[in-house]
Parts: sequence; structure tokens; C-alpha cells
Amino acid sequence: METYYVLFQWNFPIAMITRKAGAALAAGCTCVVKPAEDTPLTALAVAKLAEEAGIPEGVFNVVTSSRQNAAGVGKLLCQSPHVAGISFTGKPNKSDCLTRSKTVGWN
Repeated sequence: METYYVLFQWNFPIAMITRKAGAALAAGCTCVVKPAEDTPLTALAVAKLAEEAGIPEGVFNVVTSSRQNAAGVGKLLCQSPHVAGISFTGKPNKSDCLTRSKTVGWN
């Protein structure tokens, strides 16, 4: 089972989570969602819904952070040997670690 890291900007958070994490879960992968610092509650609400729907613990994961720690958390997830791929929505110049890491899906 592969793990995919999903990160995105603040706009349309529920649409981004369901579109990106849904595809990873449908493919049989686990997923780590890192929401924008401005919209963490949306991701946490989706995690609660996933739990209520019966998705096993550890399959859909959310990592939140403060604005001050966002770059460090993102870098850690980008460089993790446990992450097989990354799905990113936003400006590529905002996350230079993405260009030097795993397979990245830009949209």
C-alpha cells in the first residue's frame, strides 16, 4: 500500500480534499492531507466523516500546523521515505521542495 501526500491552498478545501484524497483511497492507497493553515477545520471534519463511514484508522490522515511551522511540516512530508507521491494545488514557486522530491501531480 502506497501513501500519498495531499496539500492545497485555502480556497475550496472540501472540494480539494475529496477530489485528491478520494482518488488515492480508491486506488487502495493511504493518504496524508495537509490543509492550508487557514482552513484546518474542513480537513478535520472530512476526517471525522471518513471515520464515521468506516474508513479504517490510519488510512485517511490529517496533519495541521501553524503558519510558522507550515514550511517545516511540508518539507518533512515531502522528503519522507514513506510517501510515494504528492498531489499539490497552488503556485509551484511556493514549494521548492516539491520540485526536488517524488512524483508530483500539479493542478
